[in-house]
Amino acid sequence: YGEQNGYSSKLQFVFMTWLTHFATYWFLNFILMIWYQNDLFMKYRIQGKSLPPWKIVKECLTNELISHLIIQPIAIWYAYPIFMYYHVDMSASIPDLFTIIRDIIIFIGFNDTMFFWAHRTLHHKSIYKYIHKHHHRFKVNIGIAAEFSHPIEDLFANTIPTMIGALVMNSHPITLWLWIILRICETLEAHSGYDFPYSPFHFFSWQGGSARHDFHHSHNVGCYGSFTIFWDWICGTDKQFLEWKKGQNVKKED
Repeated sequence: YGEQNGYSSKLQFVFMTWLTHFATYWFLNFILMIWYQNDLFMKYRIQGKSLPPWKIVKECLTNELISHLIIQPIAIWYAYPIFMYYHVDMSASIPDLFTIIRDIIIFIGFNDTMFFWAHRTLHHKSIYKYIHKHHHRFKVNIGIAAEFSHPIEDLFANTIPTMIGALVMNSHPITLWLWIILRICETLEAHSGYDFPYSPFHFFSWQGGSARHDFHHSHNVGCYGSFTIFWDWICGTDKQFLEWKKGQNVKKED
């Protein structure tokens, strides 16, 4: 379905990729904002009623709207030839469910590995203050903090780890769009400030839930992974979190 209603495949791909990200991100953040403003589900708020300063929130909203409405559509437009080179092609046949699930599992593997090592590198004392410190201005997490990052971090820790799997697997754009939705849901949940026991990202011990990333922001140490705890477990970079969690559990018992 490369050409429809006079629109080129390029326009379709750029618009749908942008819209998938934009609509998912802001719809979910709109819901979270209602929860924050009305103190909903306080039982699951990790840091209680605490919220980040309005100055940072305002800066974040401004930066992300400029990025989403101007920079991202232009970036996708110019990145289109790369996707075509790797056969992420609008004219390809729609894949079956097995292929979509297989590809997304592989996407998670690429994202988890590349994000962990990029994120850990950005915490190195020689470069932290120049790049990643920008993201850590949020000591109390809220959803919009998920994409509040320095341009270098956004490229190497967010965009490339998210997109590389689709290129390697020559995936269909529909698979890519479904993956973008899943990835946004995961990172917003991690930055939401809520730790819901019934969250789909909390059901599996290999994921760990949002408490890990909230600890990472509040304590600025360890827990560098995204979808899984695999690399934190291998490298022992969640030791401080596990000790903190153990202490929290003791307090609850008392």
